[in-house]
Amino acid sequence: MINIAIDGFTGSGKSTLAKVLAQRLGYKILDTGAIFRALGYGYSKAELGGISESSVKKFVKTAKIEVVFKDDGQHTLLNGEDVTTFLRTEEISQLASKISAYPEARKGYLKIAQKFAKTFDCVMEGRDIATIVMPNADVKIFITADAKIRAKRRYLDLKKKDKSIKLADVLADLQERDLRDSTREVAPLMPTEESVIVDNTDMTFDETVEYCLDVIKEKLKENEKKINIAIDGYVCSGKSTIAKALAKKLGFKVFDTGAVYRGIACAFDYMGLDEKKIDERYIDAFSKQISVKIEFIEGVQHVFVNGIDHTRSLRLERTSALTAKISPFPNIREKTLKIQRDFAKENDLVMEGRDIGSFVLPNADFKFFCTADEQVRAKRRFEQQKAMGNDVEYDKILEELRKRDYADTHRDHGAITIMPDSIIVDTTSQVLEQSVAFCVKEIRKKFPKL
Repeated sequence: MINIAIDGFTGSGKSTLAKVLAQRLGYKILDTGAIFRALGYGYSKAELGGISESSVKKFVKTAKIEVVFKDDGQHTLLNGEDVTTFLRTEEISQLASKISAYPEARKGYLKIAQKFAKTFDCVMEGRDIATIVMPNADVKIFITADAKIRAKRRYLDLKKKDKSIKLADVLADLQERDLRDSTREVAPLMPTEESVIVDNTDMTFDETVEYCLDVIKEKLKENEKKINIAIDGYVCSGKSTIAKALAKKLGFKVFDTGAVYRGIACAFDYMGLDEKKIDERYIDAFSKQISVKIEFIEGVQHVFVNGIDHTRSLRLERTSALTAKISPFPNIREKTLKIQRDFAKENDLVMEGRDIGSFVLPNADFKFFCTADEQVRAKRRFEQQKAMGNDVEYDKILEELRKRDYADTHRDHGAITIMPDSIIVDTTSQVLEQSVAFCVKEIRKKFPKL
């Protein structure tokens, strides 16, 4: 599916712009703001008093939001009641902005929005569409304008309903909302590195539409949609082997994320940096000095850092030890995440790991999750170690595997998660060929000519 993300400040015209763009392109549009507005409306009726994390959490548990489409467009239901006509007041707008800052309020919204994006070619507008909802959107546009101009636009719109409204009050509310939206801890309003920033301070609405259409057409021409397959799963579930065999079968590339981290560690060593000085500030300075590039040469993934190919050094013990120290730092994880997502946009690929479908490529065309009985997985690891000549005990391997499973499912970042749209591949009683055949069958349901 082709996804267009429109983010921007209040009064920038993004909602009307998104509707017109969707109409001109023949795409569907989801009014994401209506979901939060429905929560704000319901909260106001519930008479829970001031907004707090506990009160929002309590309310959200009782609020069921649904989006349906009728001839006149999108309708939003709250606990079965169509509340569409009550959502456009300034009071509800302010409540929606405040409630949207709480994690509990965003969970249901995110589920609705991401399902929509996977189902339709669509335009979606909001404040975190490109950063959270559709991080792999084909086109990301960030709309902005001078605050005074935005306030005047909003003032003229609101004055149609309320003659007593004052421009100074609208400007103050808008500035307060800008600050709240851009500084909140959860999904703050901000452009991404891929976003095209459109400042329409001195543009008419029609000029903004035409400019954005040109941006979209150019981006879609540049970024022909590639097929991305995410394979996650437990240790010794066969995910790495399946990923390689599936990619070979389809003629796709396999992206080795671990090699990126190892390449960065090699660069750290190559640059003669001091391992004893490793801390967040030291790694932050290091990460700003490096540029990482991935190339496939004769089918093999090579990692270049600052133009130097470190591929031959990726599997050295020294590299493994240094990688373990460097990879947990957030700035290294963010740099690697961008590399992964950029590569996915440009290539048909299979990517395997533990959080590929849940975090790295949440909009992957297919998400396979590999699993198997823990005793079968332990036996596989036992036999692998024996074949390598290592003196190991099955019981100890089983114990370590259970510890690894627990750690992988409970870690703060990149925990193993089975997503609602994951396709389970149980390899307990399957040989490799059977698992690959199963995956190919599922893929061809959507892409029969692949």
